[in-house]
Amino acid sequence: MLGGPVVTYVELKCPRCGAPLPSTAPTGEMHCTYCAAPLVPSAGGVRLQKVIDPADLPDPDRPRLWLGGRRYVLLGHLGSGEGSEVFLGRRDHRLAEQVVVKVMRAREDQDLMAHEFDVLQKLQRATHQGAHHFTRLLPEPIAHGEARLGVKGNEGLHTATVIRHSPGFVHDFDEVRAAHPKGIHGTATVWIWKRILEILAWMHQTGWVHGAILPKHLLVHARDHGVRLIGFSRAARRGQPLKAFTANAKAFYPAAVWEGGPASPATDLTMSARSMLWLVGSGQIGAKVSDVPKPLADLLMRVAGDDAGGETDAWALLETVKSVAREAFGPPKYVPFPMPGWD
Repeated sequence: MLGGPVVTYVELKCPRCGAPLPSTAPTGEMHCTYCAAPLVPSAGGVRLQKVIDPADLPDPDRPRLWLGGRRYVLLGHLGSGEGSEVFLGRRDHRLAEQVVVKVMRAREDQDLMAHEFDVLQKLQRATHQGAHHFTRLLPEPIAHGEARLGVKGNEGLHTATVIRHSPGFVHDFDEVRAAHPKGIHGTATVWIWKRILEILAWMHQTGWVHGAILPKHLLVHARDHGVRLIGFSRAARRGQPLKAFTANAKAFYPAAVWEGGPASPATDLTMSARSMLWLVGSGQIGAKVSDVPKPLADLLMRVAGDDAGGETDAWALLETVKSVAREAFGPPKYVPFPMPGWD
């Protein structure tokens, strides 16, 4: 017989369902990606972690789901998206972090939900100038796929997406309009539009068009004067038609794009101006706006045209907004923006 060392290997399998596990021996807690069983290292492989007693969990009666090997608890309903229900959640772990969980409601929107997650991942990986700053202003994706429901992950499946929560961005344009039924002040119009244009300017550099700059996709941070853009499921590469359109929102889209024409940065600029007019005009695009100086109102009306008033560069438009604002209000200064829940 030939001599020499005998080569052996250990194939790691889940002790609950028998599914294969990563070939690298685990060094800490992990979860089976098939049945979500909690596993810990042991001699010769892995073993099941101590069985979870729901009574030992904080908020044991709240719904839970497993996704990406992690368990999340749903803390409350934030709202309803076009094809999903949106919840505030947290990772069900000692080192908890708050998240936003989108649970798909309409199966026909499954591709759009997956597309949104893919777009957000690509944007987070972008290395264009300013990426370190602007990627923090975009939704940060954590996991997407078929989530296993229940404490033990054995109560059914539902397609879901988990996104890191951004504290303070709690008011969409509907709520802003409700709090300011006569229209927001011109100074607030300036900073809200500027924040939108800053995000769009960077995003356009990466080659993406958002394609759904709508009141419900714009969240405002009242204290910090910030704006968060959500709703990326319709996003498209520059020069390509949009993936889909938001129902009952035709008035916000340029006519040619709505009819299937290619999307461009001008698409987002037009929609941003129409959304701002919707906000300052108490819900009507093009309605008379209060507390907005005429030069600013005229600029909004011009950019709201189907061709964005000839504007194609968000950075250039941002500089125009700054110039108009300085002429109307003087040097920039912080003006409190009253909203419910903020002192």
